[in-house]
Parts: sequence; structure tokens; C-alpha cells
Amino acid sequence: MADMTIKELADELGVSKQAIRKHLEKLPPTLSVTKKGNTIYLNTDVSNLVRKKVTRVTSKVTGKSSNFDSNQFREDGLRNNSTSDKKTANNYDVEKILNEQLKVKDKQLAEKDKQIQTMQKLLDQQQQLSLQTNKHIEQLQLQLSNETTEDSAFSTSNPLVNDDFEKKGFLSRFFKKRP
Repeated sequence: MADMTIKELADELGVSKQAIRKHLEKLPPTLSVTKKGNTIYLNTDVSNLVRKKVTRVTSKVTGKSSNFDSNQFREDGLRNNSTSDKKTANNYDVEKILNEQLKVKDKQLAEKDKQIQTMQKLLDQQQQLSLQTNKHIEQLQLQLSNETTEDSAFSTSNPLVNDDFEKKGFLSRFFKKRP
């Protein structure tokens, strides 16, 4: 039997395409469908499995047992109950694991928040130190500029450093008239 589309199988079984899609969502991992463009193709194994499931559902709804006997339905019901119990237990285990992971993540987030606060404090301290250093540098520059101004004032009042001193010759400076 060749691959068939969802619509073809739905028409064959007399159900909607949505009903077929619902059964395809519950396929075991060993089975898969093929999608080409927007069309989904079902291989023989998948279409046979869906046929069985649709037949079981329709026979339960209509009360007819078509190709299956009532004992098989009871066995399937027991299997489904044990399967649902296993699923419930698995769900509980998964939920427990997820809750533990959430607790671990919450602890990690709290630790990260503390680290961020510490980093913020360190950054504030570094900025304060930089500000103090800049103020100290400005004070030193001001002090240096004041000393430079005093030196230049001293040099202009000192006759040895005067510009006229350089222009005059040695003897004229030596024999300078005194007041």
C-alpha cells in the first residue's frame, strides 16, 4: 500500500482530518510522517495504527465492536488505566524535578543579585576615589601655577635676570652709575 494523505485516510474512515491529526499527535517515537510542501503523507505503518485507533474510538462511541471483541476493550482499558497511572507518576516526578530546579535557579538569582549589589558599591567607591584624585590633582596644579607666578614675579624684580641686563655689555654694567 502506498503512502496516503490525511484527507484520503479521513475519507476512508469517515472521520474528519482533525480527528486523524489528533491521533497523529500521539504517535510513538518509532513512527513518523513525511511532509512534502503543505501535504502530510502517512506510510503504511502509520495509517494502520491510525485506523486501529479510529476504529476503537468509533466502536466505543457507537457501542459496536466491529473487528475487536469486548475482552480486548477491557484489556485496553486496564492498560490505559495503568498507563495513565504511570503518566501521573511520571508527571509528578517531572514536576518535582522542575520544582527543585526552580529552587536552585532562585538561589542562583539571589546570589547574582548580591554580586550585582557588591559590584555597584565597588563602582561607587571607585568613582569617589577618582573624584578625590582629580580634586587633589587640581590643587597641585593650582599650587604649581601659583609658584610659577611667584617665580616670574621674582625674576622681573631681580636686576640680574632683567632684560636690560642682557642688552648691556659687561663693562657698562660693571661701571654703572650709582644713585
